[in-house]
Amino acid sequence: MESRNASASLRATPPATVSDWKPDFWSVIDGWRSESEGVVISADVDGLLSCALLARETPVNVIGVYTTTHLLLLDGATREDARRALWLDHDVSQPGIRCVGQHLVHHHSSNTLPLREVSSFNPNVWQRQAWKESFRGRSGKKRDKFPFGTCHFIAVATGVDLGDECSEFAGLLAHADGTWRTVVDYRNNADIWYELMFPGDAFLLHLRDHWENSDEHLQIHKQVVDKLVGAGVGKNRSRAKIAELLPENKKELTGRQSIHYKPQNPKKYVDDISTVLSYIQNVVGSKVRIGSSISEVVSGRVETPYPDKIANFDQFMSDNKIFSHAFTALRMLRFTTDIVL
Repeated sequence: MESRNASASLRATPPATVSDWKPDFWSVIDGWRSESEGVVISADVDGLLSCALLARETPVNVIGVYTTTHLLLLDGATREDARRALWLDHDVSQPGIRCVGQHLVHHHSSNTLPLREVSSFNPNVWQRQAWKESFRGRSGKKRDKFPFGTCHFIAVATGVDLGDECSEFAGLLAHADGTWRTVVDYRNNADIWYELMFPGDAFLLHLRDHWENSDEHLQIHKQVVDKLVGAGVGKNRSRAKIAELLPENKKELTGRQSIHYKPQNPKKYVDDISTVLSYIQNVVGSKVRIGSSISEVVSGRVETPYPDKIANFDQFMSDNKIFSHAFTALRMLRFTTDIVL
């Protein structure tokens, strides 16, 4: 694993090539860890794996979980703590809140996203990938939205490259965000982003070109999925039409990504997150602190307007006081409002 003890001045050097995005990423991490060890996570495999990978480099204390509707603060953490935390595998928009994620947040490439903290990192923002140039489908030839997970660029930034290793670590990276299928189903887009961000990375090349055709890798992948479900990840497979066409042994590896929020029993939700995170951190070799009791729940309101009805997204963002958002489909923007920290 590559050391991250290099000087901040070296990481701040302007990128020499288009693929050298790492100084931007580490600038965000360095700014955050100079003030806090707290993170607010998403409760899915990508978010938890991202958390465990980051903890290989720096102390991490999970002080909150954000469902994109509710923020659960843990073990006495305050809203001020949440403001100073790193929001991991999230894209939030409140000045002063650093976030690291990979959701599609630009409506048009010219958007300034006025509420978003500048000291944040997202590959789609880095390349100004926008809704208007995305969702082209499997036959698309041009760059589309980022096809990998947050954990994948964190893995590369921290020097993790498993090559063709057949291990639970590799299985987690393959499974997160369904990337093992995305890089095959949307090959053209995966190729573009691979060359932009990950040229020479042996594991992601192997994932794209060989994973789904290796019985050995699919077997370890199945073991990982079974352990994730046993620990608390939802067991529903993907209902996407493209997934339904897969043979049974591959179909059973789709979906099964998230720990579902249970408003009637939020304590079990937090317990399940802790159990899944414990499994993941043991696999990757890190230690994450996470709170066990809920001290406050901050709830927002979700709306899902049609993106093509929005004329000026920057103004729309300000008028609606958007706290977090993502363009999740060609015909859907999902945003949360009524949260102020």
